[in-house]
Amino acid sequence: MPGPSLVDTFNSTSPDFDFVTPFVWGPAGESLVARGRVALGDRVLDVCSGTGASALAAARVVGPDGHVTAVDFAADLIDRAKTSAYAAGLRNIDFRVDDVTALPGRDDGGYDVLTCGFGVFFLPGMDDSVSNLLTLVRPGGRIAIGVWHDDALYDFTGAYFTEVARVKKTPPPPGPRAPSDGPPHPITRIDTEEKIVDWLESVGATDVSASVLDLRVPRTDEFSWSMVLGSGLRGALAGLDTDAVDDVRTGFLRRLAEEGIVEVDCDTLIAVGQRPAA
Repeated sequence: MPGPSLVDTFNSTSPDFDFVTPFVWGPAGESLVARGRVALGDRVLDVCSGTGASALAAARVVGPDGHVTAVDFAADLIDRAKTSAYAAGLRNIDFRVDDVTALPGRDDGGYDVLTCGFGVFFLPGMDDSVSNLLTLVRPGGRIAIGVWHDDALYDFTGAYFTEVARVKKTPPPPGPRAPSDGPPHPITRIDTEEKIVDWLESVGATDVSASVLDLRVPRTDEFSWSMVLGSGLRGALAGLDTDAVDDVRTGFLRRLAEEGIVEVDCDTLIAVGQRPAA
């Protein structure tokens, strides 16, 4: 189960999560469902659901004879997903606030498709967690995973963490791609087509393929700061008062402009595999 600090971080992101959805979470969720070949009548389990971008996309596809179960540990995000589903008239979806790493597996599975957008790298023991989640899919069923591709957000997050460090008067934290003597960061273990295919095969999936969704968002101040507040990046602001957060925001947006960043690279890598048939 993610620790309390991560739970608090994602609960606090909920308003800005919604602003980012049309630009990032929404297109990525639609692509995840399409490339995962979610079909009419399917039973879908969507984990790390956030405000429901991929879960709602799946519910629109599976129709009244299908069903979607959306699970996330952040109650505030799930509440927003419920509101969006109700407003869209979707009655074939239910929502659970739960630890996705503790969902009980079953030999016959219970779902035709498992989807997870931008969540596997937050799971403790990523390999074991996903291997267990795969048992929730019926033999021959599919798993579809969405993650950041290669250098997505690289310049963006570099500018952000530099400004956080300036305000906190601490050295900038090493990014996922910084040289390290330790094990690779979960994000960098699965950020190319070759790496994520190998990884999904290693946790038990077969017939794995991967492709990239090109997703570049024009860099505006409103989007840039909402992307910080509406994602796990917000966690770096913990402990800062209002004035310090405003200082980070001002410096970050100025740095993006000075560095000539005109678009935010949100390219998304989507991998699809199957649970081996019985």
